[in-house]
Amino acid sequence: MDGVFLSAQIPHLRNHILGSRCSKIGIPIPNGYGLVFGDNMLVLTARPDSPGLWWTACREMSEPVSPVWSHHLEGGEVKEISQPGSDRMLCILFESGLLYGSKDVKLIFEATGRNANIILVRMSDNRILACHRKVSNSKCRYRTVAPGQVYKPPPGSGLQPGSWCDSNILRNELSADGVTPETIYRSLEGVGPVTARALIRHASDTGISVFESVKILEQALLNEDFSPWSGTEGPLPIQLGEGKPIENPLSGELASRTISLKDDRLDLWKSILHRRRTKLQKRLSNVINALETLVSPDTFRIWGNLLLSERDNSRRGLKRILLTDWNGVEHDIPLILLKSLVENAQRYFRKASNADIEIKNLNKHEIAITEEITALDASLTEAPELTIDELNTLLGNYQKRNRKKANRRKEHTPLILTGGWRCFAGRNANDNDEITFSIGKRGDYWFHARGIPGAHVVLKLDGRADNPSAEVILEAAVAAARGSGVSSGVVPVDYTRVQYVSRIRKGKPGQVIYKREKTIFVDLDRLPQKKQVSI
Repeated sequence: MDGVFLSAQIPHLRNHILGSRCSKIGIPIPNGYGLVFGDNMLVLTARPDSPGLWWTACREMSEPVSPVWSHHLEGGEVKEISQPGSDRMLCILFESGLLYGSKDVKLIFEATGRNANIILVRMSDNRILACHRKVSNSKCRYRTVAPGQVYKPPPGSGLQPGSWCDSNILRNELSADGVTPETIYRSLEGVGPVTARALIRHASDTGISVFESVKILEQALLNEDFSPWSGTEGPLPIQLGEGKPIENPLSGELASRTISLKDDRLDLWKSILHRRRTKLQKRLSNVINALETLVSPDTFRIWGNLLLSERDNSRRGLKRILLTDWNGVEHDIPLILLKSLVENAQRYFRKASNADIEIKNLNKHEIAITEEITALDASLTEAPELTIDELNTLLGNYQKRNRKKANRRKEHTPLILTGGWRCFAGRNANDNDEITFSIGKRGDYWFHARGIPGAHVVLKLDGRADNPSAEVILEAAVAAARGSGVSSGVVPVDYTRVQYVSRIRKGKPGQVIYKREKTIFVDLDRLPQKKQVSI
């Protein structure tokens, strides 16, 4: 049940029980409590898959497990019915008929999906007298729900009505194309998957933005201008899309129409798949763009041959040169000033060889990404057929992977060098492998003491426009030298770019080969004892 539909039920509930006395409380259904008022009863059900409430004729009930419920509520008069914001919470204030102690108690119905609960709270000190479901601190870090504990309401589920249209961030998110139900129900208090999908469908049918559709709902909530509506997927507080009016919002028939736990899990799983697909689609576009803009190996070879065919090919100091090939086609060839034409030709032959490898790698990458996108599309198609247990397993595995990634990131604490440059140093073989091939990205600098088993050190560029100074390079080299286990003497440290480091085939973690390296010699005896500051 969405909180916004609960808002539409409250005016009808006030008409039935406000000012009335509860004559009996019992359990008419599993996970549900019934409060008798005259010839009818209010049923509150805390079923995890479909919490809800309805007004019905009296039926047989069993006694509550704890006598506290009847002790405080039977004979009590309903003084107030309220809802915090538009969240899935109903608060019924009773003035009990007790001759001693605090007379005011509050029955709190938390219709919050799998965490649904029914709680009785003493108003004088906000202590919990009884609860349908106990929640220990081992299950929930945020609060404990148990008799004797001070009641703490669940955290808010989003922006309250009245602040929806004032949020520029929300306006931008909901005015864009491709708004998902998850974006809506994770941002707006009381709006669940049923209402979120109805808002998107209503915006599409009427040709307005989703934000305008949300604005209509917000005004109805603020003005209590409800017209309960039975939509294609569940009950709604106002007319949104196809369906029919609801004559009795407190009818028991609506209990089966509330959002199920499976639908909630299904929306969450599909949103994860959609996010992954969007990232892959962006990556695929980058690969295709790289293939289209890449200079072909044949062009590099033609440039190399043209430069070698020049008579005075030992010339230096040219930025570019215009040469005509054997077919009469002109080539404007960029050059490196300090290199001769022969040296530039050799550079282009190397580029031709590397371009062949790069094209091959990009094509492999394109095929792999396309295959993964196809697999994701198949998963999205098959998702509605999954059972609740299968969805829970998939979501649980996804959360485990995310926790492992987060823990690995926390394990690697950067060293802060001069100028705020960050560098990471490995502590063992697995650490070295993680730092070089997961933390290290293309363009970052990689350091290792030459010929000595030791730490892999990666100096992060972090998207900075400037290059690291000689001082920063030396500090990173010192970290690599000290991580080699050598405490004195001169240690040669090789450094290169991360993309020139690769694993040894069938080698152990941390075993690598590298190329295009430079060497810096670190004299550990002449270095100050100052250590880099870690954060």
